[in-house]
Amino acid sequence: MNIQLTYSISIDEFLEMVKSVGWKTYSKEQVEKALNHTMYMVKATVDGRLAGIGRVVGDYSIVCVLTDICVKPEYQRKGIGLKITLELKRLIEENVACGEKMRIELTPTAGNEAFYERAGFKYNPDKITGMYLWIKK
Repeated sequence: MNIQLTYSISIDEFLEMVKSVGWKTYSKEQVEKALNHTMYMVKATVDGRLAGIGRVVGDYSIVCVLTDICVKPEYQRKGIGLKITLELKRLIEENVACGEKMRIELTPTAGNEAFYERAGFKYNPDKITGMYLWIKK
């Protein structure tokens, strides 16, 4: 299996990925705006076929959020999601200046905490819990 990482995601690729894993979908305009405001993005292909994506959004200084890590079902459990996550983490680390620190936050889907722990993230539900709110008009 030849996994290749690249650093751009098209609108159609993003929509294809979220549909493949059953997530909420968005308009093309929303996705275009989101991708244009993304700090880092990684796309994984396997033998030239779209297999997974991931993004980082944030303020480029103090905090960022790892988001939209998704791998098509037929490519799951093959190390692709971990490869995407570690590459995004590397891009963040590479751009933090000496003497500075940046917090990476994420809200994993239930049951995926161990996956992110393998990538070096800490999970301590007694100290920190995640929350979210969808706003729909």
